[in-house]
Amino acid sequence: MSDNPVSPAAPPAPQSASLKEGILGLLNVYIDPASTARRVQLKWFWVYPLIVISIVMVICQLQLVPFTLQAMRVDPPANMSGLSGAQLESAISLAGKISTIVAYCLPIFVLGITALAALLVMAMGAIVDARAKFSHVLSLLLACGMITMLQMVASVIVLKQKGLDDIQSMHQLQVPFGLDIFINATGVLGGLLNFFSVFMIWNIVIMVLSYAKLAKVSYGKAFFATLPPWVLGMLFAMLGAAFRK
Repeated sequence: MSDNPVSPAAPPAPQSASLKEGILGLLNVYIDPASTARRVQLKWFWVYPLIVISIVMVICQLQLVPFTLQAMRVDPPANMSGLSGAQLESAISLAGKISTIVAYCLPIFVLGITALAALLVMAMGAIVDARAKFSHVLSLLLACGMITMLQMVASVIVLKQKGLDDIQSMHQLQVPFGLDIFINATGVLGGLLNFFSVFMIWNIVIMVLSYAKLAKVSYGKAFFATLPPWVLGMLFAMLGAAFRK
């Protein structure tokens, strides 16, 4: 018998996400939590949803700029209400330039906010003994962002169908896809009702089911661990709506 015990084989290095796996992962996130949980563990998978979401969000945001400026022109916000015609147009022109710059900076913002949310999910997961790697959680949150991305696309389509002349207030830029279809509310309540759209509920369900398989925990623990991403989004939506007419 040899005096040197055989050391256990090193675990295989994580497989990098090929183009095929990346595309399939982006498509399957809409309907297959189990497949999503498997693919988010692939190395560099998070790059695929980030690229797609970034491109779509930049395009959609640029498409929304004229509608935002029209709403400001017809129903000026409080900080512009005292401006004369020429001053108002100058302020609106500046707001348009800033909105365009912000649109191109969205990819950095999306990655930063998602990374923060992933850290919070890991912290919440540690409380209920749900363990998952940061890169896997980041990939999962970005993949689920593919669902809420559809809401932005749908909003642009709806507004385009209405046309610029139909926009009379900032509130009309908040296209109803949730409970606000039935309850027309403004302010914080309107933001809350609008946030829980069919797309957001779909996002939450896929996120919980996928995380449960990823971390190998119950659905209850998965729901608790994945609270931060959508709770933060809800608070931002309510805060933004509070300052919107």
